[in-house]
Amino acid sequence: MRNFRTNYFITGAILIILGVLTMRYPLEAIMSAGVIIGIGLLASGLNYFSAFYFFGLKRFILLGLLDFVIGVYMIIQPGITAFVIPFVVGAWLLTTGLSRVGLSLWLGGARIPGWWLMLINGIVLIGLAVLMCAAPLSAAFSVMMILAGVLTASGILSVLEGCVMCR
Repeated sequence: MRNFRTNYFITGAILIILGVLTMRYPLEAIMSAGVIIGIGLLASGLNYFSAFYFFGLKRFILLGLLDFVIGVYMIIQPGITAFVIPFVVGAWLLTTGLSRVGLSLWLGGARIPGWWLMLINGIVLIGLAVLMCAAPLSAAFSVMMILAGVLTASGILSVLEGCVMCR
């Protein structure tokens, strides 16, 4: 049980440190995100290659190659990756908002109570998507600040979990 508690403390400390560093150095965090995603894509590409190698699944060669090439590009060009993040988040918000608007209108036609709440939610998401794409630098900083808060809070909660659950 002691090792379990230590694991919580170490995990919590790492998350708190990452959160504080992200708050203190948001531009560097944005640039690092591109490198980290690039490394993740390299690992993903290697997984696809191993699926081909071990199981003979030829369709995974293209996926592995695609992940590998994009991963290398993201590592070499982290600034472009950092610039694209707000647009990717904006596209996700836009598609989510549009689908909520469409579903809410269908629910309204079916006379489902509260359909208008989903409509408002969809409109807000579409508005946020427009803001993300209209001011990508501000949006990227906002995403990093939210990430910093989440990391810090998760780290603090992890330490508290270790204190409370591992007595």
